[in-house]
Amino acid sequence: MITRQIFNRLALASAIVAFSGGALLAQDYPDKIRIGDVGFGFGTPFGRGITAIADAKGFIAAEFKDKPTKIEFTYFVNTGPAINEALANNQLDFASYGAVPNTIGRANGLQTRILSSYGSTTIFAGAKAGLPIHSVKDLKGKKIAVQKATIIHWSLINSLKQNGLTEKDVTLVDLKNADQLAAITAGSVDAIYGGSFFLPLKDKGILNVIYNTAKESPKATGFGAFVVADSFQQKYPDATQRVVRGIVKASEWLAKEENRGEAFEIWGRTGVPLAVLETEFDGVPLKEAFGPLIDDFFVSQYRDVIAFNKEQKLIRNDVDFNAWAEPKYVNAALKELKLENFWARRNADGISAKPSN
Repeated sequence: MITRQIFNRLALASAIVAFSGGALLAQDYPDKIRIGDVGFGFGTPFGRGITAIADAKGFIAAEFKDKPTKIEFTYFVNTGPAINEALANNQLDFASYGAVPNTIGRANGLQTRILSSYGSTTIFAGAKAGLPIHSVKDLKGKKIAVQKATIIHWSLINSLKQNGLTEKDVTLVDLKNADQLAAITAGSVDAIYGGSFFLPLKDKGILNVIYNTAKESPKATGFGAFVVADSFQQKYPDATQRVVRGIVKASEWLAKEENRGEAFEIWGRTGVPLAVLETEFDGVPLKEAFGPLIDDFFVSQYRDVIAFNKEQKLIRNDVDFNAWAEPKYVNAALKELKLENFWARRNADGISAKPSN
């Protein structure tokens, strides 16, 4: 029989446990949040997308103005593999990078969760001036410089397929950006696939641009994701929500046409000339290029990349996209900011429904 004294002691102990449990469940915040992105330029590298805007304009930092948490951005010039390594070594909490390398990381056991799209990247093909190469179809039998195991490599294979060619119809030369420029200038390759970094060679008469994914093939346009270390989002769900809210605010700022010039100035910190940025985004609304949605098109593109990585033997294990993606944070941010219908949602073929505002 339990006496009143023992009962009171048990009740007190239960209250203490309940109070302690509540304290343990209360939201905690880290001293620092570390965010990684792909870097460009010499000296101090900088980014070329939503994350760089969030950094420069302080959108994420503003979300923590009532907390002691500091925000730290790192831009990796070695791109995807370096970011995977940093995540694996617990040196980053969030990262924005291409679908090919982050799928490789996930397949090899990297515990990340996809939070939002990082937008799209226009990919170009250029052919050595003087050669009879005017389109992707003309690349048959030619030597092409590209950095393999990247989203650009995936785009190249896609564009070949869309033009009735396969990888066996061309010779791929695996080179990084600077080496690609040297190779096309020297004439040791016939063509080059990459971002806007090689566009200045057109003005010098070294090559002709023969392909532009933004204008010719949106399904081959580069893309990737903003991801979080799974352990971080489990431990700090509210901090994760605040970071994603900052990313969505950066996307909304980019979407406004009056901010286009300032966005180019910010991205110009990479050393890319203004004229190159204007060419890259010629006729491309930044609202469409940098939407954060995890929509049907984003999902279908990721599944295509997963298949590409397996075909290229870059991964052996399957990747379950549904188990990888965590759209609740971006959806909550869109709802809170009243932006649920701001960006058009695309179907699996990339066809957009008209947004209501």
